[in-house]
Amino acid sequence: MRPPAPLLERLSRSRMLPASAQPSVGMGERLSRQKGAGMEFLDFRPYQAGDDTRNLDPYLYARTGEFVVREYARSQQLPVTIALDLSASMASGDNGKFERAKLIAQLFGFIALASGDRVQLAVTADHKTLLSPRWHGAARADYMFDWIDKRTAGEEGGFIDMLRALPQHLPPRGLVIAVSDWWDDDVGPALNMLRARDQEVVAIQVLGPNEIDPSSMDQGIVTLEDVETGQEIELSIDAQLLDQYRSLFAARQDELHGLFTAKHWHFLTVSTQDDLDQLFTHTLRAKGVLS
Repeated sequence: MRPPAPLLERLSRSRMLPASAQPSVGMGERLSRQKGAGMEFLDFRPYQAGDDTRNLDPYLYARTGEFVVREYARSQQLPVTIALDLSASMASGDNGKFERAKLIAQLFGFIALASGDRVQLAVTADHKTLLSPRWHGAARADYMFDWIDKRTAGEEGGFIDMLRALPQHLPPRGLVIAVSDWWDDDVGPALNMLRARDQEVVAIQVLGPNEIDPSSMDQGIVTLEDVETGQEIELSIDAQLLDQYRSLFAARQDELHGLFTAKHWHFLTVSTQDDLDQLFTHTLRAKGVLS
């Protein structure tokens, strides 16, 4: 599976617009807060033993007789980590939720690569956090597409458990794109751990149409199975139960939005029926996630 070529072409000039994440790795195209070899002048400071003498300012020396070094801003890469949920709930039903989540992960990764940032994927496998190779440059996009395409949902280990473990693997002040259905409980502590590591999180919630609005579901006696635990429960689906679901769903969405907006992070809900072109070329740009 590979994103449509026309959409990739339209996104080739887009960029991530982080609010707090900073370029901090490698040599890239974003001006960082670190000083070093670069093109953009920042400031002067007194010469210290070991400084590169090529950065001495001869004009200031001629005027003051003091050795002064010119400092420049370093151009670096923004570290982008895409956390993809492989839990069983992502593969439930026949709504293509996991396939849509993989496409969204691929498109975010492509944008980061095309704009000169560094990309790494994170998933759970055998109760452990599995990290992909680190990629840089649009020429590596196909390797990233293939790596994501080989992932399968239903892996053991929860998505939230992975988010809790993820900070120890990340450089400070990075950007995490978390693609999940966000049905897990105890989201708050995992987000707090990412915040403590100075990570910025953009959450994309991928849901099937019936998860957002169950109006089209057949009413009557049905047997439902929790795909995470295997537990079965028999329910009588009627108008009252559907209204109760809508109320609980709205409360859950309010809770999730509150957790993210309190940290000045983005949280967006996407249906598997939503148009990806509209999502990436309009919605995410209007939200300030992409340029």
